Amino acid sequence: MRLIWKIVLWVIGILIGLVLAGWVAFQVSPYPSALLIRQMFNQPVAITDQKKYKEAQDNVTVTKDLIYPSKYKSNQFDLYLPKLVTEKIPIIVWAHGGGFVGGDKSGMKEFATYLAADTQVAVVAMNYQVAPDLNYPGQLEQMGELVTYLKKATSQYPQLDLQRVFVGGDSAGAQIAGQYALVQTNNAYAQQNHFTQTLDAKDLRGFLSYCGPVNLVQVLDKKSTNKLMNWFVQSVGWSLVGTKDWQNTPELRQASLVEHLTSAFPPAYITDGNAYSFSDEGQTMVKKLEQKQVAVTSLFFEDSSKEVSHEYQFHYNTKEAKLAYDQTKTFIEINK
Repeated sequence: MRLIWKIVLWVIGILIGLVLAGWVAFQVSPYPSALLIRQMFNQPVAITDQKKYKEAQDNVTVTKDLIYPSKYKSNQFDLYLPKLVTEKIPIIVWAHGGGFVGGDKSGMKEFATYLAADTQVAVVAMNYQVAPDLNYPGQLEQMGELVTYLKKATSQYPQLDLQRVFVGGDSAGAQIAGQYALVQTNNAYAQQNHFTQTLDAKDLRGFLSYCGPVNLVQVLDKKSTNKLMNWFVQSVGWSLVGTKDWQNTPELRQASLVEHLTSAFPPAYITDGNAYSFSDEGQTMVKKLEQKQVAVTSLFFEDSSKEVSHEYQFHYNTKEAKLAYDQTKTFIEINK
């Protein structure tokens, strides 16, 4: 009997030790939390409208896993081109979501295929090295590296018109794309923060934000009563900035787009759902752009009784996603 109790106590001791070790690991490094969150985003991509997707596929050529030169990892992109292109066409550089710590360009395949087929533009779906393996502003720099490469690779991609460029993204990717647009259009901001401008402001035709945390300071101001959401925000911030006390760093204000916007910012399309997302931040950006007399189109669902969640816009079997997509097409047609 004594031997059994010793074994039981030994097992209990090991379990307690493992729990304590796990707790300590989550306290001293962002990696455990980041890996958990990454698994949430790195799931197989499901096509939500098989019939429409098949029709669009027949009109689009896709080249996957192309490489752009970068000092960082995950420097691949997929190129979606409408078939029978006879002249140079505008491009949309799109950064995927994933809370800055996960996600992949493959998640854009349904959206990018539709957009290339319907608007006759080239869609460049980019990868970037995620946090905490790469801290801010590395992902922003990678978008600049990709655009620089495309500008130089005219012989490889003669169809691309680098004087008509849209940038966009969903969730975390929207923040990356929005800050890239900000750098190109605010010279003082770029110089003060030692960011390289890789595109003439006049060549930037538009910015698209799908459920983006475009005003990170405001994300902090809006503390959630949901402990899981607070853990998510803390984990992502720590992973991205590289310090546990990221809320009090200059990088946070630097990466918050709204307070740095100028009238030179390109036309924008901004949309978000009404649950578990960044609707308040998106609406704040809309108001600031309107004050700067920048053309902006927006879609929110604050008056809807239906829950419209984060990343709603890729669920093409819903009327909300179809509306967002139709407005996206119109925005591109007007500005290209």
